[in-house]
Amino acid sequence: MPADRVHELRLAVSSDGPPGSAGDGLSAVLSAVLSDWTVTPLSSEPDGSWLIAGTVPEHVGSAAYARTAHTLVQQVLRSGMVSRAEADLPVSAYAHPQPTSPPGPAATADCAPGSADLRWAREAIRCDEAWAEPAPPGGRSRGAGVAVGQPDTGYTLHPNLGRAGLDLGRDRDVIDDDNDALDPLVRPTQSPWPLPYPGHGTATASVIVGRGTEQTGIVGVAPEARVVPIRAVESVVQLFDSDVARAVDHARAVGCQVVSMSLGGKGFFGLHRAIRRAVESGMIVMAAAGNDVGIVVAPASYADCLAVAATGVDDLPWPESSRGPAVDVSAPGWCVHVAGYDWSGAEPVPEVHRASGTSYAVAHLAGVAALWLAHHSPAALRQRYGPSLQAAFLQLLVTDGCRVPAGWDGSRWGAGIVDAAALLAAPLPSVDGLAGNGAAGADEVPLTRLGRLLSIGEDQLERALSTRLGQSGERLHETLARFEGELAYHLIEQRGFRDALLAGTIGGRNVDAVRAASSPEFAAAFL
Repeated sequence: MPADRVHELRLAVSSDGPPGSAGDGLSAVLSAVLSDWTVTPLSSEPDGSWLIAGTVPEHVGSAAYARTAHTLVQQVLRSGMVSRAEADLPVSAYAHPQPTSPPGPAATADCAPGSADLRWAREAIRCDEAWAEPAPPGGRSRGAGVAVGQPDTGYTLHPNLGRAGLDLGRDRDVIDDDNDALDPLVRPTQSPWPLPYPGHGTATASVIVGRGTEQTGIVGVAPEARVVPIRAVESVVQLFDSDVARAVDHARAVGCQVVSMSLGGKGFFGLHRAIRRAVESGMIVMAAAGNDVGIVVAPASYADCLAVAATGVDDLPWPESSRGPAVDVSAPGWCVHVAGYDWSGAEPVPEVHRASGTSYAVAHLAGVAALWLAHHSPAALRQRYGPSLQAAFLQLLVTDGCRVPAGWDGSRWGAGIVDAAALLAAPLPSVDGLAGNGAAGADEVPLTRLGRLLSIGEDQLERALSTRLGQSGERLHETLARFEGELAYHLIEQRGFRDALLAGTIGGRNVDAVRAASSPEFAAAFL
């Protein structure tokens, strides 16, 4: 890991040419703040998006770092040389419980007795019945032939995952810019990042394609599929969305049929564009709804991305799972058995333990998607549906492919708990009856994106913002376009600010905390 990575600051911009090449004005703005700054295309496909990266004295994740980034965005916009600018900032929106010692009574205190069974999560989604479902001509069982791209912390050769479940001919490390996605397994206490989870990619991959035994290990939902590991994060608190965007682009470029993202954060327009490209190419893209934050985080909140909440034994919703209208379905994620590591000794020791998080819920859905694709043949489905393949999967998922427990609240937890057997048995939908490519609706307006992030209606959010800013109509929309990224950051980072804004009463300590991480322009407008 480069020593200056914890001081790296990134901005994404839209511009007809490389920022800084059109004149000295923008170069002077950037050079006044960033050391050794560079400009690179955000995507391998030219779309007018650029990534500006340099170093600053402030530490990634601090309020001072956020303030510097937000202030620089406003300075860049004032230069008039870019049409859009947004800081690529980490947030603490994806808190994730992790075992840092052998999982004894304290580690499993919130686990129901039934979760001790190694098979409980697979049984909850009727996985074995799905394996037994006869495939149509050309189809295969257990996910055979399907590649699941997985932006995460990388892979390890854990006994319950191993080389057999991994495609190491197409893996990628977008952090170190090489073709080896091996997780270095940096001890959590030695990591400079917030909420590090070494081995997280191994744990989530084991849910999808685990190659363990029924008696002592992890058998994945799609044990004949393969995961393409893409090392894009070093912490489950998403560090740089631009790394995740490049990971999604890589998954698409190397022919993955599914992208599973057990991560979340603020998001930014470059990540959204990468997901849209993937979906329009005929891929199925999904992400974890979020943990212990109260809102559905990005990229799960994007309309183009399937959002998955977490449940436990007896179909109980996991209390720490994000939930809301943006959630499509739920799947097991509370006290799920995963391939992990014991960090109590001098070296990490492979083990199997129970862990909780929407990370594992989306991994279950990724395995089910692999089963469905293999069952009908990925090539046949892509030929039939083209860019609407995700729409076909989603339509089946929310109609025939879920169980709906008694008392289920579909407005918060999605259509139900995924049922793999019912999904595979359901007839394929007509191409003519599909809406778009699986998106929940238009997603280009800042008010729409922010509403989905907060899981509230656009009308409610517009009223709250209009009250706060004293603006309406076109003027309000112009303000949101200018401050969307910064507003999203504060809405995630400061729950008090979020609640007060929606209630129309900003004040007290919320103001001080937000101001410490704000650009002067944002503070003047919103505080």
